[in-house]
Amino acid sequence: MVNDIMPYQIAAFGQSDVGLVRQNNEDVWDEQPALKFYVLADGMGGHRAGEVAAREAVKELCRILIKELSNQKAVSLSKTCDLVRNAIIEVNKIIYKLGHTDAHLRGMGTTLCCVYFYDEWVILAHVGDSRIYRLHEKKLEQVTVDHSLLRELIELGQLPDRVEPSFLYKNILTRAIGTEPSVEPSVQVCDAVCGDIYLMSSDGLSDMLTQEEIEVILNSYPSITDATHTLIAEAREKGGYDNITVVTMKIQNSK
Repeated sequence: MVNDIMPYQIAAFGQSDVGLVRQNNEDVWDEQPALKFYVLADGMGGHRAGEVAAREAVKELCRILIKELSNQKAVSLSKTCDLVRNAIIEVNKIIYKLGHTDAHLRGMGTTLCCVYFYDEWVILAHVGDSRIYRLHEKKLEQVTVDHSLLRELIELGQLPDRVEPSFLYKNILTRAIGTEPSVEPSVQVCDAVCGDIYLMSSDGLSDMLTQEEIEVILNSYPSITDATHTLIAEAREKGGYDNITVVTMKIQNSK
């Protein structure tokens, strides 16, 4: 736990790459270092609507949480988790309404995931298949569960845990921001541990690199900046079929 060495700080670095196939980048990420809050979205929809969905979702989530988190004092963990959950629910309403006010944006949506370092905890929330990983004692774990048809079929035992990248239904989402009037985010909590690394990524990374390959790269570079650059370079080397976005965050002692 970090409690014994408080306060701690977050070293963070993010990078987004259009990849080698797509003409535009529908991934968006942002950070609010003063709040220790980080967010990533991967948009979907024609006529560049995916860009709009991702950009607006990230902007609105940051706006809501800056207002709410800046005002809170000594709020319990459970109430803070509810605050993050409710903010994402509100963002979904905003994006859904936006998609129904402009014909060019109709049907747009986006994934959304975020990491909030709150006291001795790390609050993780997501909708869709953008992932959050945690590297703890050099072992990488995917801490989010994809909201996808593929993951549901795997959990039902109808598919093996590993399928070919060409699997027809692997990118069909069962939850997304803005596609339905309401959505339920998944929210969970980890202990904040100095030395741990959290990584958010769009599926442009996870479709190209295995969890084992990501783990090796994170453990091979003491600099999270170098690790992030290498992850994106490797995803491009393997095809770069989609936009690739990686946000890497490391918990470390304040000096």
